[in-house]
Formats: sequence, C-alpha cells, structure tokens
Amino acid sequence: MFRVVACCILAFPLFAASTWKLVRKDGSTVECDGAPVIINGEYLFRGTDGNDGTLPADQVDREKTDGANKVAPPPRQWRLIGQSVQDLSSGAISPVNDAHFESEVLESDAPVLVEFWATWCGFCKKMEPTLQSVAGDYAGRVNVRRLDIDRNPVTAHRYGVTSVPTLILFDRGRVAGTIHGAAQKASVVRMLGSLSPGQKL
Repeated sequence: MFRVVACCILAFPLFAASTWKLVRKDGSTVECDGAPVIINGEYLFRGTDGNDGTLPADQVDREKTDGANKVAPPPRQWRLIGQSVQDLSSGAISPVNDAHFESEVLESDAPVLVEFWATWCGFCKKMEPTLQSVAGDYAGRVNVRRLDIDRNPVTAHRYGVTSVPTLILFDRGRVAGTIHGAAQKASVVRMLGSLSPGQKL
C-alpha cells in the first residue's frame, strides 16, 4: 500500500454524532441517531430510541432525505453496460456523504480519490487547486470526491481519519493509498501510479 505522511497535519477533536432523518417515499420519516450507511441495498441505522434498524434503499426518497439533512446532493449516476459511472468530464470534484459512501465510493468500478476535509481547515483550501488539477488530468479514469468530516463523522471514524486534509485512494472498495496533510501534486500522482496493473490510467 502506498502511504505518504506529509507535514502540516492539523488535528481536530473527536466527532459528535448528529440526528438524521430518513424520509420514506410515502412521506413518513425515521429519526436516526447519526447518519445511516447503505450496505447491500439497505440503509442501516440506529434510531433515536437506541434500537438498530434497516430500511430497503428503494423505500427511501433520497432527494428529500438529503434535503432534510442539508446534504449537498451527490452527482447523478448512470448504469452503462453493467458499470456504474459518473460524468466527470469537466474534472469537477463532487461531494460524498456517509449515507452514500458505500454505493458511490466502495462499489465504484473506477478508482476513487477521496479528500477528507473541513470548512475550517486552511490547509484544505490550499489543496483545492491541486485536487482540481488532478481531477481534470484524470477525468473519466479516476473519480475525485470530497467528504466533510464535521457533517459525515461515521466514514471519517471508520477509516481512522484524525487530521485534515487526508487523501485516501480507493480501488475496488479497498484502500490503495493514503496521504496525510497538504501534499504536492507529484505526491498525489505517485499514489495514483500505485494502482494495480488492471486499472489503466
């Protein structure tokens, strides 16, 4: 596994859970003690009463759920010849959240580079031009996403993110590389070059 430990690491305190609402297609809601996750087509969550629950993804109104939790809507997804792809021809960096991390990152057929960031992080802002450049150079080959750790603590905790910015490269659902702290573009490109031979970049 490729790993780079860069300087200028900015630590932050432990995450605090926040209440979430799952909005069903019939208009009813489910109060969750934190953001749910999607595994095998089902939302897994813990209710505010402390009980664990599941809800089939096809029963959830995703747009209304995102709106109720003030989550930026993720990019549209298409299914083409059995492969889920995203329109990244413009080299845009798209947001991802806890609820959709499984389907949009771990289940992606293309490699996904995720920046774990925070609005208050000055070094994250310095990384923006680098990530925009990488997203443009690798458009259509590598998806570049951003996850706000304050609004999505579940995924950040799952991958042991304790400083921002942190870049994690996912290849077929597995961690293929990690960079902690603000990094030069050359370091990011080297990490992308560590992908398995089956991924043509």
